[in-house]
Amino acid sequence: MNDEYEVIPTSPIRRLEKRLAKIETTSSSSEIQRLIEQIIELIKSNQRIIDDVIKADAELRNEISKVPGKIDELLDNMGEFIDLLKASATEETVSEVSKDVMKPLVEKMTEMVDQNKKILEADQASLVSLGVIDKRLKRLYLQFASIYKR
Repeated sequence: MNDEYEVIPTSPIRRLEKRLAKIETTSSSSEIQRLIEQIIELIKSNQRIIDDVIKADAELRNEISKVPGKIDELLDNMGEFIDLLKASATEETVSEVSKDVMKPLVEKMTEMVDQNKKILEADQASLVSLGVIDKRLKRLYLQFASIYKR
């Protein structure tokens, strides 16, 4: 009969029990699972973007690879045309009438040269853009590779 007894209010104990129950029901594992799902969704969307960029890059490279052949063909045609002009200029029967006839041709040639310069500038800009895209893709690849290694 040596037991000791003490009177304790039960309301603080009940509050602690409720808090403990709440903590047990809202475990952090569900939050972690939700975070992991969001990260996976982000990785999937980034991969879709990278796939689209790679596809666009391949199409752009394909189109640009056609340009040098067309430029070579154009230069060959212009060379032939210039040879014809030189041959016609050395004729002894060149008159004022033929100069008037040649004037539109010379103007068209000037326009073609200007267009070729613009095309060349656009090609150079495309190559620069491809270089930038290539660098960004490599950087993104390295970033994703380092994320997956963690």
